[in-house]
Amino acid sequence: MASTVVAVGLTIAAARFAGRYALQAMKHMEPQVKQVFQSLPKSVFSGGYYRGKAVQGTEDSLLT
Repeated sequence: MASTVVAVGLTIAAARFAGRYALQAMKHMEPQVKQVFQSLPKSVFSGGYYRGKAVQGTEDSLLT
């Protein structure tokens, strides 16, 4: 019983430490990520979505 409590406590502590480390890393990477998104062409995001080919037997009105 006591070993289970210790294991759970260590797991929670490790998860908190990893979460805090990930948040700090994300703060440092934020300017780089923004720069990458600004350098991408706008057509990458405004091209809509791929509708695919119509499957035989489906209505065209269902695909629009």
